This record gives sequence, C-alpha cells and structure tokens, in this order.
Amino acid sequence: MITLTQLANHFEEGLNNTLKNSEIQFKIWADAGKFQKPFRDGNKITNYVNGNLKTSTSANDANDLVMGVNGLSLEFAIETQMPRTNGNQTAEELAKIKDGQYPYISYITSAINKYFETAQTVLLKDNEGKEFSISWLAGTAVTGDVDIRPNIGQSILFTVYIEITFTAGGVSSKSVKVYIDDSSVPFKAIRHGRSPILERDIYASKLISKNVATSTAFSIDVEFPANNTAEDRATKACIDYLLSGEPNVAHFVNVKFGDVQEQLYLMTLNTVQTAVQGISIAGITASLIEVTENILAINVPDGFQVGKFIFNTSDVQSLIFTASKDCLAYVAGQAIKLSGGVSQLVTFTSSAMQYDYENDAYELYLITNKAVSISSASATYENILTGA
Repeated sequence: MITLTQLANHFEEGLNNTLKNSEIQFKIWADAGKFQKPFRDGNKITNYVNGNLKTSTSANDANDLVMGVNGLSLEFAIETQMPRTNGNQTAEELAKIKDGQYPYISYITSAINKYFETAQTVLLKDNEGKEFSISWLAGTAVTGDVDIRPNIGQSILFTVYIEITFTAGGVSSKSVKVYIDDSSVPFKAIRHGRSPILERDIYASKLISKNVATSTAFSIDVEFPANNTAEDRATKACIDYLLSGEPNVAHFVNVKFGDVQEQLYLMTLNTVQTAVQGISIAGITASLIEVTENILAINVPDGFQVGKFIFNTSDVQSLIFTASKDCLAYVAGQAIKLSGGVSQLVTFTSSAMQYDYENDAYELYLITNKAVSISSASATYENILTGA
C-alpha cells in the first residue's frame, strides 16, 4: 500500500518545482515530524515552509482490486514576513507589508494553489514493488488565523484539502485522453462505446434465436466546458456544427486509453447539445461517430487539405509517400500519423481507389489536417483543396 510518507515526499517535490526558489523550500511531514529550521551554508540561508500531511477520511472498496479513496489535509504555517536568505536582498524585498497585504504570504500561497489547481495522476510503487495509480483533486488553500507560534513567530495557517483515489495497477481517468484535430478535449465525462449490428438466425425445429455480428460501430460521447480559445478546436467544431448544421464534416479523433492502447480515427459529429444556466460555464455534450470511407461524400473543416494519388492501373497494393511536416492523415481507410520527411508505407486493395472515367486513371484520396507538400515516387500527387 502507498504510504502517507510517499505522498508527502511527492507533494514536497512538486511544490518545490513550482516555487523554483533554492533559498525557500517546502518541507512536508506525514502525520508529524521534527520542525525544519533554516539552514545556513556560508552566507546563504535556506528557509523552509513546513507542512503537515494528515489523513482525515479513508475508505477501501470491497472488490478484488486494492482500491479506494482517502481524504487528506495538508496544513502549512507560513511566516508573515519574507525571511532574509542572502545579503543582496533589499529593504523593499524584505518589507513585511505592501499595500496593506503580506507579500510573502501571497508569494507562497500562489505556488501552493498553482500546484494543486489541476487534477493530477501519478504512478507510485509501494515497498513491495506493487504499482498504484494515484489521482488527486484539491481545492485552493483555506486561510486560517494569524498568530504567534513557537519556532516560527508571527505566522498564518493555510490548509489544502485533497481527495486521493488509488487503484493497484488501475487506469486513472486522467490518463484517458481524447484529442479532436490534435487539440486535447478537457472533458468532464466521456463514454467510449462499440455496438454490433446483429443478424439473427433461428434453426429449424428450434425455439431459441442466436446471433452473429455482421459489423460494429464505434462512438464517443463527451461532456466538456466550452472554451473560447484558438487552441480549443473541439469547442469550435461543436459550435460550427450546432449553428450551421453542415453534416459529415470529418475530424481526426485520437483516443488514448492510458498505456493500454492509443488509436486514431476519422470521425464526424453526430449530435451536439449545449447547456447554459445562471453564471456557470457553458457546457457541451457531443457524440462522435466514424465517418464513411468514401472521401468524396464527406466535408473537411478549414485548415485541412485534400489531395489524390493518381495511378495508371488498378493493379496496385501499396504506396510510399512523404509529407513535408508532421500531420495527421487519412488514406485508404486508415487514419495515421505522419512524420515530416519520413516515408510512409500504406497497403490497400483496389476497392480503396476511385476510377476516373474521363482520364482513364485510378485515384486514391488523401486528407491531412494541415497544408503539407506530398511527394511520392510510385504515383502522381495532385492537390485538390487546401483549407483557409
């Protein structure tokens, strides 16, 4: 089992990396520990912000896996004045009060809140070498009272309440990722599904029907907050579809299920709903389904490129081509990642090609998520559409 000391050490390392100040360091104890006094090395002094990590609630699930939820509290006692750590500090830097506030307290609590502002996941091993997936979610530091305390002097208490979820060998929800057109979706909830198309068969003199799956369909349902940034392509795609209603617009969707598997798909939006209430952040619920392999029947968003490889014969089963830069691509029914300047081999059957009656040629279409230059020694490439 992961110990409280391991978590205390992990939080201590993360907070120090966030603060990035070698003269002021966090020191976190599990349950209880000896107060860490300032340490002098020549003319340099390292001052410590002491913290105490305690368990407030604990619950284990009753199943075959070692898993559960712990409630933790991390309490800090922070001095009200910036400590003197070197001879170059000015009186202004060491001022106890600025504009009616304690600047040192704001400096330390800003680092604490920055470290805990997002949910995080980490893999830790216990003393027996068993690996645990640890996820935690915390609120901002809760302010206590200013008082004079032993070893510290005038100081203020701050407490961070943390909810820890742990599973032995589990896949944390934080390690499950969905990217739409290479943009990460900050989802609140996500559901992956694959349902079969069944064909029933009832044998003579039998009263029980049996089934065989003739095909399957993959879908993704995702809920996430609307985000008005240029990097969030998911929100733009959903709002464009919601307001314009243009069907069959293709998007590259990359699904990463922890370290278990990662898969790239070409999908289109099926349904989109928004929810806006009071002064909360607008929410989006969207459903994605795989799009048809017939590229001529689908549309692409701005920024995408559509082109085709031209062959003189249908007796072709493979193609080697190179993109000028990294991109996502869809060709011959396959969604793939291309590395710029690296040759890519694609195998396919004649059914993946379209016949051009006018020119008596066979065409294999290519979609990329950005404008790139394509070269191939085994086919002629022709660009059809480059998005704005």
